[in-house]
Amino acid sequence: MQTEKYMRRNKSAARANGLAKAVMQRPSGGRHVPKDRPGNRMTEDRRQEIVRKAAALFIEKGYSNVTIDEIIKLVGGSKATLYARFGGKEGLFETVIRQPCVDVTHAIDIDPTGDVEAQLTQIARTFLKSVLSQNIVELHRLMVSIGKTFPAVGSFFYESGPNTAYTIVANWIAKQQAAGRLAGGNPRQLAVLFLDMLIGEHQLALLTSPRRSTPKAIDKTVRAAVSLFLNGAAVRSSTRR
Repeated sequence: MQTEKYMRRNKSAARANGLAKAVMQRPSGGRHVPKDRPGNRMTEDRRQEIVRKAAALFIEKGYSNVTIDEIIKLVGGSKATLYARFGGKEGLFETVIRQPCVDVTHAIDIDPTGDVEAQLTQIARTFLKSVLSQNIVELHRLMVSIGKTFPAVGSFFYESGPNTAYTIVANWIAKQQAAGRLAGGNPRQLAVLFLDMLIGEHQLALLTSPRRSTPKAIDKTVRAAVSLFLNGAAVRSSTRR
């Protein structure tokens, strides 16, 4: 897209709706980023700095209340560079959403070694550590606040983050079932139940209050969730009186 097209757009809620549609309709290959030109190179550290600072601004003020001029004032550089590297405010916001989701899914430790309980415990711990980090909780708040106004953006967040995490764990469950180490059942449904069982109490506490879960409390949840997932809650017939 041409730079002039972005710069002529009205800075309003309608503009954000355009973002929402574009995010959901873009091919799976992701946003096209122009190739670096001499004198217009950006290091990865600089890119991450821009994304980090912009994320803080979006979280503090909300997407609609942030202007491109405010972003430039905060991160430095020029509008031309911002449009060239991110596609303007819309593209930068997409990157702000996408990056933490990628970080969470990459953090899920699917270790093929060890028994099923050890692997599942490691999956649970790495997942919770990422999901309960401050930047992910703040992003979650932002998405909840704008999800009703911009449902397509909310859908993009869900597909990039939670849905991808469910898929990763579902694939692991399917492999364990095929190897005879886990009982049958819908892998996707089991993955959803397991991950949601982990985050429920701790994430809700962070979203609604300043209370943070202690490492001991998180470990207790992990152990309980793994045990319940692997053993179930029903009384075994051999133990009934």
